[in-house]
Amino acid sequence: MGFSDALRISGSGLEAERVRLNVLAGNLANADSTRGNPHGVYERRDVIFAAVAPGQSFSDILNSPTQSPVKEVKVLGMVRDPRPLTRTYDPQNPDADKDGFVFRPNVSKLEEMTNLIDASRAYEANLTALDTTKRMASKDLTIHV
Repeated sequence: MGFSDALRISGSGLEAERVRLNVLAGNLANADSTRGNPHGVYERRDVIFAAVAPGQSFSDILNSPTQSPVKEVKVLGMVRDPRPLTRTYDPQNPDADKDGFVFRPNVSKLEEMTNLIDASRAYEANLTALDTTKRMASKDLTIHV
């Protein structure tokens, strides 16, 4: 694996974690919303990652039994969390149904904060790997010149 491969892997990891951080921030921002879907509630989202060979599409991943050793991280998409929405009795809420119940998002603030810390650390690790690769490449150039 060369320096360009290492840079590609770290760079794709940075981009994937940036997307994940944005989705997690959206989950937190909507944790108390009561509008947004047929029940009127935001539904938590997750990001799906895959390690792929550069230029590989999702169908290539599914149809290829062997993988190239050089990989990068790709965001395959986002999915809604299948956990059920919370239903609470709050007849004073303007979004309450005729029985006084309000649907609330399936977002746990504690879980989202934990995920944000994890994504932030993964981003920092990719940034450190990128910086280390750049320094190694720079040293390699000074040795050969």
